[in-house]
Amino acid sequence: MNKVVRAKRLLLDTNVIIYFLQGISPYDVLLHPLFILIEEGRLRAVISAITEAELLVGPLKKNDSEALAKVQLLLNEFPGLKVMPVSRQISQMGASIRAETDLPLPDALIIATAQADGCDAIIGNDRSWSRIHAPEVILLGDYT
Repeated sequence: MNKVVRAKRLLLDTNVIIYFLQGISPYDVLLHPLFILIEEGRLRAVISAITEAELLVGPLKKNDSEALAKVQLLLNEFPGLKVMPVSRQISQMGASIRAETDLPLPDALIIATAQADGCDAIIGNDRSWSRIHAPEVILLGDYT
């Protein structure tokens, strides 16, 4: 994950947050040091408001107040992590990404968030995102 060390701004995809919060192996071993760097302010991380919605669906559907509290605590209080709203600029960029790649619109909006925020890289685990060239997509599966 040397690419991460070179980055100053990262966008975290939904699956990254899920892996981290739920301690899902083998990804938790990779993500723990990443979140320390974010917490220490050595990396800046953003997530899309789309990711926030995706993270809340599972706990709400299951009426799991403990999981819901963990998600909310991370999103509201974790140092160095910011939730970015979907602006008109991001929605227009997302539409272009969707038109060019046929990725689902939520994915295109998440990628557009990274582009609009000037992220150096996106960390996720969705191979279909490898069609995106800017910012660079770092797939966790490549490091396990």
